Amino acid sequence: MITDLTEELKELEKKEARLAKEKEKLQAKIKESKEEDKKLDELLKKSGYATPRALIKALMNKFNIRSVTRTGAAGKTPSKASSATGKRKRTKMTPELRDAIKKELKAGASKNSLRYSYDISYAVITKVADGAYDKLK
Repeated sequence: MITDLTEELKELEKKEARLAKEKEKLQAKIKESKEEDKKLDELLKKSGYATPRALIKALMNKFNIRSVTRTGAAGKTPSKASSATGKRKRTKMTPELRDAIKKELKAGASKNSLRYSYDISYAVITKVADGAYDKLK
């Protein structure tokens, strides 16, 4: 019974030591974050621009950066085939498109890569692979 209690006490001491290390790491990160915030604030003040947005626009103009875009899943860019409403345009499945997709699938291309190259959903690529569009002429 006493040995069980001493073992539990040792485990608690180990946990306390781990927690102390984690606490130190977090405190160091907080300190770094505060220092970086301070540097950025000083940079904005020294720049002479009234707002961070104005500074960013000036930097983008200076270094010829047109825009920063967000990416979709797996680092791919958002669909390029979008209408004025912002929705993706529906792709009409043709025999030529079906045959091209099947040819690339046989050559070893992944369904996911074809999805982005043809701007078609993964489900449609799977349907082509399964023969759902074989009746198209």
